[in-house]
Amino acid sequence: MTLAFDIMAINKISLMVTTSRNIHFGTAKLIQDKTKNIIMTSIRQVVQTYHVRGFRVCKILAEGGFECTRDELSEMGIALNVTLRNEHVTEIER
Repeated sequence: MTLAFDIMAINKISLMVTTSRNIHFGTAKLIQDKTKNIIMTSIRQVVQTYHVRGFRVCKILAEGGFECTRDELSEMGIALNVTLRNEHVTEIER
């Protein structure tokens, strides 16, 4: 399963938004800030949601702000593909 991740703000409230490439299942989670620990906690929760339903997350597509999670995602067996500067992940930007 390939997931697209992004952090969006609505009225200064940050949300981590995800969507899956094949089944188009989306999630949104309120986050307090954009620190590595908060981001990783949210990613783990989303990955666990897919795992409970029998899916295995293999790849995450995200913008450069997620680069700090690369090592931990690698330990989880998930490849991280980040965009170049000024690019966006198409699936999640819609």
